[in-house]
Amino acid sequence: MRWIVAVATAFLLFLPQFGWGQAERARVGMKTVGNLEITLYVWGPQEVISPKGADHPKPATPATHHLDLRVYDLRRAIYVPYLNVKATIGDQMKREFTVDLAPMIGEWIHYGANITLPHSGKYAILVTVDPPDIARYKHLADVWNTRAEALFEYDYR
Repeated sequence: MRWIVAVATAFLLFLPQFGWGQAERARVGMKTVGNLEITLYVWGPQEVISPKGADHPKPATPATHHLDLRVYDLRRAIYVPYLNVKATIGDQMKREFTVDLAPMIGEWIHYGANITLPHSGKYAILVTVDPPDIARYKHLADVWNTRAEALFEYDYR
């Protein structure tokens, strides 16, 4: 009986996971800056629902990709909320644009935006994570109070 349960569990672990994502996701990379682990994923454009009175950033032309950024505090073992996050995307022809990554709820707290990449090729994505603009207790004055930057390379095929 244990053998059947073990085989069934192993089989289920290898099945594709449905429900959360609507397109294939690719992990572009993970960088550690101080005690923050910054991980960037790029996947197909996502339908985003914003709360009333708030508007999620939208690209000027139809989106080709969705940036999904997770910021994890290794020391406190928590995904960091309330950050101010931007991504500057540049191609090999030195064209670049910057987009705000809005806080999002999904598989866990993360920051994201749909973007339009004009052509296939290599892109540099510089992620800038600024501290949250929120009140804090005095004993937490040094928590999440400095800027972090991480540079990723993405090959759009």
